[in-house]
Amino acid sequence: MAKRQEPVYGKGHLHIVTCSCYGKQPKLGLEKHRNVFVRLLEELRVKFRFDVVGYVVMPDHFRLLMAEPAVDTAANSIEMLRQRYQRRYNNSARSTEQVWENRYSDMHVFGPEKTAAQLDLMHQEPVKAGLVESGTDWEWSSARSYAGLPEGVVTVERVGLDSIDLHL
Repeated sequence: MAKRQEPVYGKGHLHIVTCSCYGKQPKLGLEKHRNVFVRLLEELRVKFRFDVVGYVVMPDHFRLLMAEPAVDTAANSIEMLRQRYQRRYNNSARSTEQVWENRYSDMHVFGPEKTAAQLDLMHQEPVKAGLVESGTDWEWSSARSYAGLPEGVVTVERVGLDSIDLHL
């Protein structure tokens, strides 16, 4: 049996975090829920002092390409994001149901080509899901920032990707 690889912190790497809603239910399906999620992401970006390089919030999951936080670890900042969103979601829905799957993926991303590839995949998710015709039409994504359009709530830091063509 393969040994589970734990993420390594303190090396200044980018992390691609993917977290699914419990049972693939659309807990982020409503616009108001996605708006709450991105506001919480921005609050925690400031609190933990990490750069968001890219993100997409889909109805049943989110992906986040982030730099390591200056305060604490990526794992703790993601766990706080998940907890705060679950609390807000359950208060809104007047329930106590589980919002997130227990496990999420956190992988390191090295180099501008791999970073660009992750951003392309992330920005095309709403298009592939049939939610919009262009990645820049989805408000809950960093695609608008990379296309030079007005950003959403989350501040996006472009890191060394000027020479690489992103397919927006």
